Amino acid sequence: MRNLFLSVAAAVGFISLSIVPAHGALTYAVGQTYGKTERLPQISALAAGKDDFLAVASMDKIFIYDPAKGESVRNFDTGMKGITAVAVDGQTIYVFSRRTEAKEIQANGRKYTLEVPLEALCKTFTWEGSPIGDIKLEKLTDVINAKVLDGKIYVSDFGGTHTVRSFDAKTGKSLKSYGKDLRLCCGILDFAVDPKTSDVLIANLGAFRLERYSSGGYLRSSFGKRGQQPTDFQGCCNPVSAAVLPDGNLVVAEKDPSRVKVYSSNGQMLFAFSDLQELVKGCNRVSVAVDSKGRVYLGANTSEHFVLQYVPKT
Repeated sequence: MRNLFLSVAAAVGFISLSIVPAHGALTYAVGQTYGKTERLPQISALAAGKDDFLAVASMDKIFIYDPAKGESVRNFDTGMKGITAVAVDGQTIYVFSRRTEAKEIQANGRKYTLEVPLEALCKTFTWEGSPIGDIKLEKLTDVINAKVLDGKIYVSDFGGTHTVRSFDAKTGKSLKSYGKDLRLCCGILDFAVDPKTSDVLIANLGAFRLERYSSGGYLRSSFGKRGQQPTDFQGCCNPVSAAVLPDGNLVVAEKDPSRVKVYSSNGQMLFAFSDLQELVKGCNRVSVAVDSKGRVYLGANTSEHFVLQYVPKT
C-alpha cells in the first residue's frame, strides 16, 4: 500500500492513527455526536434503520436519532431489563435481552454470586415503538450481538456454543452455526453479515483475525495478525467488532487503545479514522453500525456514553 504511515498523539482520551490513502480513495471525517444531550447511562447496541435513522439501545430503552441533526426524535421503553442487542429489518426493530438466575459459586476459598443466563429473550417492535410480539429462539440462552437479514436472525451465542448462530425470524427455529475453534475472550463475540453474499464475518479476537464464513457455514477466508504496525491488530486480543460498508469494504474496530480502520474485503488496509476518542475502557466490545450512505457509528462507553459518527468523503 502506498503512502502508509502511523502517527500516535499522546493526548488524554485521544488516539491518532492515520494513513494517507491512495489518490481518489474514500476517506472519513468526524460528523455528528449523538446521545450527550440525553446523558445515556450505557450504550449496549446500535443499528441503522428506516431512512438511515439510528437506533441506539441504552439500558431498557431504544432511542431513535436523526442522522442529519444528531438529535433524538423519540424513545420508547422496551420493558426488557438490560438490552443486550438490537437489530433492524425494514421497519421492524428486534430487541434482545436475557432471563437470568442467581447462582452461587466458590473460587479460591471465597463465595461469589453470579447472574447466570437461562434464556435469550427477543421482542419485536414497529419502527414507531409499538410492541409486535415475542420470538422464542430455539435452545438459546443468551445473545450479545444480533443482525437480521433476509428472514434470518443472526446472534452471538457466547454463553452456549461459542459460535454465531442463525434462526428463522418467524418461527425461531435454529438454522446454522458459524465459527469453528474461535479463540474468544473478555466475553466478546462480535460479527457482521455481508448483505450481498450473506457471508458472516466474525471477529476472532484471540487469534487476531477477521474470519469470513459462507452462508453454508464454511470458512472462506481470513486476514490479520498480531503486531504494532498500522495494518496489524494490537493489544491482548483484537479486533472486537466489524461492519460491512455499502461498497463491500469492512470497518474493523479495536479496543485498548481504540483503533478503527477500513479494510478491503480481502484484508488490505485502506484507511484509519483519525482523532478517535477512546471508545471503551479495558476489555469491552465496541458497538459499530453503518447505514446505506456509508456513514459509520461508534458507541463510546467511557466517562461519557455517546455515539460518534464518521462521514465518508471522496
